Amino acid sequence: MLRSLALLLLLPLSACAWLDHRLVDLHDCFVYRWHPDALGFGADAKVGPLALAVGGWKAEWGEGKDTWWQRPGYTLTNHGTGVPFTTLGPIGYGQSWSRSLATGTTGNHVLAPDAYDDVTSWLLVSDVFDLDDQSPFALTPAQRVVDLFGIEVGIAPVFWQVHVGFNVAEFLDFTLGLVGLDIFGDDGVMRPPTVPALPR
Repeated sequence: MLRSLALLLLLPLSACAWLDHRLVDLHDCFVYRWHPDALGFGADAKVGPLALAVGGWKAEWGEGKDTWWQRPGYTLTNHGTGVPFTTLGPIGYGQSWSRSLATGTTGNHVLAPDAYDDVTSWLLVSDVFDLDDQSPFALTPAQRVVDLFGIEVGIAPVFWQVHVGFNVAEFLDFTLGLVGLDIFGDDGVMRPPTVPALPR
């Protein structure tokens, strides 16, 4: 009798936890950034493992998410460059000559004390495995594979920049979660804040 009563009392709590997990899984399906004070002209797109950026832009700050697996807030990503600007890194900034093969980069403000510039694609192939070891976001091997199933687009028409994306694999995780299957094992795992510690 007492056991049945205890189970009845716990049902609302478990229902709230289930709903919270589903909402977090749904949020993982999307990435979005908004920079209202950006300056530049550029565009980028990523479909699965293929990615390309053209032009360039920078901003003082932005809001949204830098990766699929974060809580929203102020973004660390506050600049982006693509062809032909990525090919100028070795000449203008002393970067490795391998940067001439980069077709998209992103990072925080170029004048920030701990500025970083991470390659997002090499010869049109998305750098989900972080070959240049510049990304401050510590992703698990599973998260890197899941990123291969993302679709993203961004545009910077002179005075602002917006970037949005949808992840098919994360949507599958959300859908199966409705029937109690957690294929990525991330239910109840706290998502990190959008602005992490900058790289040393």
